[in-house]
Formats: sequence, C-alpha cells, structure tokens
Amino acid sequence: MAKWLKTTAAGIILLAHLLVSGTVAQASDLSVLNQIGKKFTRGAVNVTTGWAEVPKQTYLVARQQGLPGGLVQGAIEGLGMCVARTLAGAYEILTFPLPLPAHYQPMLKPDYVWQSEHAPPRP
Repeated sequence: MAKWLKTTAAGIILLAHLLVSGTVAQASDLSVLNQIGKKFTRGAVNVTTGWAEVPKQTYLVARQQGLPGGLVQGAIEGLGMCVARTLAGAYEILTFPLPLPAHYQPMLKPDYVWQSEHAPPRP
C-alpha cells in the first residue's frame, strides 16, 4: 500500500510539473501566472476548510429560522456545502494550470468559506 501511495504521489507531482512548465512557457503575461496561483491557493484552502461550511450554514439558518431550524436544516445544508466546497477545491487543485472554468474563475461563490455571499469580490 505504501509503495502504491508513493508511486501515485510521484506521478501527480510529475504531472503537475509538466502542466505548469507548459503553461509557464505559454504565459506571456504575469497576470496569467497570478490567476494560476490564485486558483491553486483557492483550491487548497477550500479543500482544507470545506468542513467549516457546517457551522457556518448552521449559524446562518439559525439566524433566519431559529435554533431548531439551524441545527437541523442548517447542518444538512452545511454538509452539502462541505462536500461541494471540498470537491470544488480538489478540482481546482487538479486543474490549476488550465483556464477551467474560463479565465480561472472560481467554481463557487463566495470564493472562501469565511466570505459573505453578498460581499463584492476582491480585486
């Protein structure tokens, strides 16, 4: 099992290196490199903080519907958003050198779990 894990990790690192090398060679603008870095960072942050959607959604629903609704409906919505944010983050990590979605846009709004849904995006 350990050998398989090492081989898989080495393959992923090699693939990422090859993809980044090709993208960097084609990147004539520093802003593209900035967008690539933001996409990778956003993906890594969302993979590691996706769990925080559960308390966030519980709190938001409890503010609107009261504590019982927050504990039930908020927790269910939080679990769904936890899965969505974690998977979106993994997708962004795996595809960070590629402009997918177009122009390296985030897959979820807001970009990070701690941002408000109604907050304007930061430049």
